[in-house]
Amino acid sequence: MAIKDLLIAYQGDEGSQNALRLALQMAQKYGATVTGAYVYAPEQYESQIRHWIGDDFLKTMRRVQLEAVAKVEASFRDFVTEHAPDVSHDWISATGPVGLTLARLSRTYDFLITGQFEGAIRVGGRAVQPEELLLRAGKPVLMIPKKYKVRPFREEAVVAWDGSRYAARALTDAMHILGTKKSIDVVTVNRNREQALLGWAGKHDVISHLQRHGINARHVELEARGRLGRAILDHCEAHDPDMLVMGAFGRGKLGAMLFGGVSQYILEHQSVPVLMSH
Repeated sequence: MAIKDLLIAYQGDEGSQNALRLALQMAQKYGATVTGAYVYAPEQYESQIRHWIGDDFLKTMRRVQLEAVAKVEASFRDFVTEHAPDVSHDWISATGPVGLTLARLSRTYDFLITGQFEGAIRVGGRAVQPEELLLRAGKPVLMIPKKYKVRPFREEAVVAWDGSRYAARALTDAMHILGTKKSIDVVTVNRNREQALLGWAGKHDVISHLQRHGINARHVELEARGRLGRAILDHCEAHDPDMLVMGAFGRGKLGAMLFGGVSQYILEHQSVPVLMSH
């Protein structure tokens, strides 16, 4: 299935406009539609306060909120018209718990695009966390660094591979993107792990899997003298790929993901777009 349906979390700020630039570039490449999404939580008042608030005041607050939503939508449409008027685009706004609502919306799109998670999606002083979206969406999330300079695609990508089910899920989710790239670096950090766990045992491994899909892939083993995430980012900064693909490594407990240290480090220090799946 080709990439045809992109959802971007858009707030009208610099970070989401930067992410929109990349979304439009992807839409032009794949002939996709870009849908902007803005989710906002309705105003909540304590019961003892609500008793003293008149209906006229509530109507005024509701009107102000809707006007703010309309301004964000206008910003989205104006940006698309200015930078990529040929791209098919749409808009959706919704109310509800922001992380959960955005995750639910993303389930009927190919994947969700956001700005870097340093308050990339912030409503009412509360920033949505990446693990909340990754755990609930069931779709990959592509996160764009806030200072990333969108440039023509080099048609190269990096896949972080550790043999886990998270990495396998991310690889599968990204295949329609990886299949359009000229070359792929599959990077591993061995640290005395068994070859079978990394997927290198036997004749068939992740490289041969990609090659059977017609993808030019090579294995690069990294040296990690410190943080694993730093080693992966150093490789990305040296080779400037279009994106890094990786699983949202972590552990589950009672249905909640404890975000792994490698994933957290990369999202905090990313210099290239990162596509994650869980």
